[in-house]
Amino acid sequence: MAFKAGIIFITLVLGCLAIPTPKSIGLSRFFDSEDFEASPDSRIVGGSVAAAGSHPWMAGLLVGDTVRSLYCGGSVLSQRTVLTAAHCLDDFYSFGTLSSSLRVIVGTNRWNRGGQTLALTSNATHPHYVSWTLKNDIAMLYTASNIIFNNQVRPVTLNFNYIGGGVQARAVGWGRTSRFGPGSPQLLELQMPTIDGQRCVRDVRQAKIDLNMGFVPPVDPHIELCTFHSRGHGMCQGDSGSPLVRADDGTQIGIVSWIFHCAVGAPDMFVRISAFQSWINQHIR
Repeated sequence: MAFKAGIIFITLVLGCLAIPTPKSIGLSRFFDSEDFEASPDSRIVGGSVAAAGSHPWMAGLLVGDTVRSLYCGGSVLSQRTVLTAAHCLDDFYSFGTLSSSLRVIVGTNRWNRGGQTLALTSNATHPHYVSWTLKNDIAMLYTASNIIFNNQVRPVTLNFNYIGGGVQARAVGWGRTSRFGPGSPQLLELQMPTIDGQRCVRDVRQAKIDLNMGFVPPVDPHIELCTFHSRGHGMCQGDSGSPLVRADDGTQIGIVSWIFHCAVGAPDMFVRISAFQSWINQHIR
């Protein structure tokens, strides 16, 4: 299966693992059902299991029919529209056509069972998306049939207010629970505060030095939103495209985009929803 880099890898590690240098540094990658079921007690890095039905707008991007693989997360915007990160589609969109192998699942806290699984017809990716730096990392997927709303499925409310530092937010996802660990069969959540844009710029610059990194994308606080909890708590591979919501009202303020190594003590980066209000409103179906 194809491998999409989920973190910024140190060059030495890339060489040792014989993994080709990725064309982007997003968080997505494949997980098989077996990978998740092997560790039923796993947690999002430092997080906890989400209560059933607590995130009814959560969506998973799947590949395969008989054997499912999780690739990314997303959020339900309408009966036909799912919001995700643009880099989640890099491996599935070529020659103007979205791959028929990609599916969306909604209405379940376990990505590999239950819920509604829907085929997709097309997508809309932001026209100024830059894959290498993951700027404008936002896209929409359109389902072939209606998502049926019920107690387990309903659309998220988007928050177009500018979010500064100190706002308590909650991230959810099915991603890895450690840098080289498994993911989880259950939806996991982590509450953490947003941080000021300029502090994020400084912290990312310092983390690049401390971790002896090569290229790291510059942070743009106008279009990116940062969070930081503590070392050992944060996003990891497989969480790409998943929503970041305010803890107080559940409105979506961000989309998981990119990070350093999973939960190493550096900020996590999200697409800032408020920066794309016009584009989002134009492309919801």
